[in-house]
Amino acid sequence: HRFVVIHDGYFCAAEEPVIVDRIAALRPDVLLVAMGVPRQELWIARHIDARHCTLPIAVGALLDFLSGTVPRAPLWMRRLRLEWLFRLLIEPGRLWRRYVVGNPLFLWRVARQKFSAAGARP
Repeated sequence: HRFVVIHDGYFCAAEEPVIVDRIAALRPDVLLVAMGVPRQELWIARHIDARHCTLPIAVGALLDFLSGTVPRAPLWMRRLRLEWLFRLLIEPGRLWRRYVVGNPLFLWRVARQKFSAAGARP
């Protein structure tokens, strides 16, 4: 395997064309994008397609976890799928809006769409 660091993820809009062109020139099989949610997903949707790589993956805090910058939740919390709660407890100022407001809002929108679509079916 060959690993290539393309950029650190901190760049302005004016730098994007050069970065996207470099990705297209390298055309990696796997492109890891770690810019934070939802920036990384939006960036991939706007800039990356089959010309750039085989598989783009938004990895969130993966690199922070691997480098030891951000601690992982205890194993029992991970097994219970509660790592989000651990992260909320250690970074409340940054994550409260995502988990306390964003997640319920997302679930409400999904439910609303499901039930409005179900009522519209013939």
